[in-house]
Amino acid sequence: MSASLHAIFKRIRAEGYKLTRPRRVVIEVLAGGETHMGASEIVAAVRQKAPDVGRASVYRALELLTRLGVVQVSAMGRATTVYMLTPACCHHHLVCVECRRTVELNECALRDLEKSLASRFGFQVQGHLVEIYGRCEACQDNPGSAPL
Repeated sequence: MSASLHAIFKRIRAEGYKLTRPRRVVIEVLAGGETHMGASEIVAAVRQKAPDVGRASVYRALELLTRLGVVQVSAMGRATTVYMLTPACCHHHLVCVECRRTVELNECALRDLEKSLASRFGFQVQGHLVEIYGRCEACQDNPGSAPL
């Protein structure tokens, strides 16, 4: 097991929750699968790893993991939300509103703002997610297309 998974499991226990099989498998799926997965994709992947884990258990696990800050939820310009493990620092996306292409950004220019807001409001920041919407270069070059 990787150090990051171990840290996630430890955090769940530290918050007073049991590390149930559904919770463990959901975390493993998110850690080993696509970067961003919809709930139905997660259910399917969990069922491949653990056929006895039901849909309701996956949804309950996602709800708890999101509440604990282990998982982040994002729209990323889609009709349905996607889930991802919360990165240690921050996570940013550029999302094309036309073709839905998503560019992941790992650099962060918001650290000073994050510190300032934390100090100003007495808030303990655990991370942040930024999504910037617009039109990618390919969609800008296509004059016949219009944003969604």
